[in-house]
Amino acid sequence: MKRIQRICSLILLATFFGGIPMLHAQSFDKLWKQVEQAQKKSLPQTVIKLTDEIFRKGEQEKNTPQMLKAYMCRNTFQNVLTPDSFYVNLKGLEQWAEREQNPVSRAVLNSLVASIYANYADNNRWELRQRTSLDLEDEALPADIREWSGNLFMKQVMKYTGEALKDSAELLKTSSRTYIPFVELGETSEYYHHDMYHLLASRSIEALQRIQGLDRTTPIEAYSEETSSEKESLVKQDIERIYDQMLTSYKAKGDKEGCLLTSLNYLNWKHGTSKSFREPFRVKKGGTYMTFDPYETGLDALKTEYKSLDLCAEVYLAQANNAIGKEQETVALQLCDEAIRLYPGYRRINALKNLREDILAPSLNVTAAATAFPGEEIEIRASHKNLDGFTLRLYQAKKMTKEQHFAVLRPKDYRTQDTVFTFKAPEVGEYVMRIVPDIRAKRDGESKFNVTRLKALTCRLPGNQYEVVTLDGQTGHPVPNAKITLYTNDEKVLQEFTAGADGKVVFPWKSEYRYLKATKGADIAMPFQGIYGGSYGYYGDENKVSEQMTLLTDRSLYRPGQTVYVKGIAYAQKSDTANVLPNKEYTVILTDANDQEVGQKKVR
Repeated sequence: MKRIQRICSLILLATFFGGIPMLHAQSFDKLWKQVEQAQKKSLPQTVIKLTDEIFRKGEQEKNTPQMLKAYMCRNTFQNVLTPDSFYVNLKGLEQWAEREQNPVSRAVLNSLVASIYANYADNNRWELRQRTSLDLEDEALPADIREWSGNLFMKQVMKYTGEALKDSAELLKTSSRTYIPFVELGETSEYYHHDMYHLLASRSIEALQRIQGLDRTTPIEAYSEETSSEKESLVKQDIERIYDQMLTSYKAKGDKEGCLLTSLNYLNWKHGTSKSFREPFRVKKGGTYMTFDPYETGLDALKTEYKSLDLCAEVYLAQANNAIGKEQETVALQLCDEAIRLYPGYRRINALKNLREDILAPSLNVTAAATAFPGEEIEIRASHKNLDGFTLRLYQAKKMTKEQHFAVLRPKDYRTQDTVFTFKAPEVGEYVMRIVPDIRAKRDGESKFNVTRLKALTCRLPGNQYEVVTLDGQTGHPVPNAKITLYTNDEKVLQEFTAGADGKVVFPWKSEYRYLKATKGADIAMPFQGIYGGSYGYYGDENKVSEQMTLLTDRSLYRPGQTVYVKGIAYAQKSDTANVLPNKEYTVILTDANDQEVGQKKVR
């Protein structure tokens, strides 16, 4: 569910809109249709020629929107033909902005320049972060932006976003309709009365967000809990300033919808970028400490101030999504119900209805081993929500051979819960396991389930030989006279061998071998096992001993607060021999998605 952010946007690529009422629209329309046809036929030179014609026509008729659209479309195709033209076109756009007399058109051009610099910096972020910051004034900037450091792009984006919003009074008075077809109106544009100010302010915020991180002071929050504006980056200060100016402007106009959406977007931005705004903290009030959540407090204030507007449903939606993020589904459900009751006619009320359905929807995910030994008690792990149980059914040759029902406790807070069951594997055979939830929300889950006594171990031998040993999967004893079948990559039979009394078979290795399967009598359920030629012996010194470590966890995915169980095997590898390293101390380190250390523990 998308929250409302921008209500109209500039068309930076060649996008076409038919039937636009404007002066000489049919003439321009005809030219744009020719451009569209040239695009479909992949004729970039023709596109450039036609857009040049549209630009000149727009210049003669003082039709700036057509000029802007033609200019940006031409640049897009020119950059494809000659990539270095990007830098020339950017300079041309800057010069156009400097000489443009119309304040609104000048603001649009400055906004475009800011976005181009921001996109370039964002796309080359890694390289820019490796460079030393250059402290240069505008007149000393290198002519080639490929030589710039990240902070120079930051300064240019801040400069042009500032220029784009300098004539805010004119922008507030100008309807974005006057810039069709270069401007595309969004479905909620009327909340801002179609003014150009909101459009360019939103674009400025987006451009500034793209360069966050290129400001060398950005990581301050990682080292300090201070969140005053003095401690925030210059980019963040600019974004704060734009939001503040937007709110002031729409309050002065008496545009309540504009104030609500601006405030909501601001709170969402702060919640997403500021650690102190995202995490509740304790404050002392009188003689007691109270928990304060700035994001929730801000949303509550908006609900109180704008409760008479249908648009206030967006605040409820933000609160409900935030509650789900904190695993408070019961709170989220109450918020959805309240918003649906208060604002039944709101155009996006279905977003809340859909969220409510998601909270109440039953879900079930069951995992089990794909292969088991006959009679083995295997674990069935069920992750479930909003249902009372499920049935496990086994089918062999499309006939049901076993059925067992498992009851689960339905959590009252609508959250997903994990439950582990045991299931006794049937006799040897190939089965299909079907999981049928008590409440049919989606189609039943289905997977292959093989029951076999056989396991196969493989080893590459000297002289291009290959050895396969067939074992009993429960006892580990060799299985004599087992049949070993070798397959191609597309599972076609290549060759068959019969193991000896020791369960072993040795044969010449062929590169066509990709899979093997061991069978004996009625036991034919062992799944395909991938085999690889590998390499007998080692590169370098065969007598060199290398220390190795293998870590295993009890699962691949965890919920917040769950205990992570880790098992490790430390061993010394020499040639094809490995020995466990006993009584040696190691440090296990846990890192997050950003490779930052979360915790560590010493183990032996």
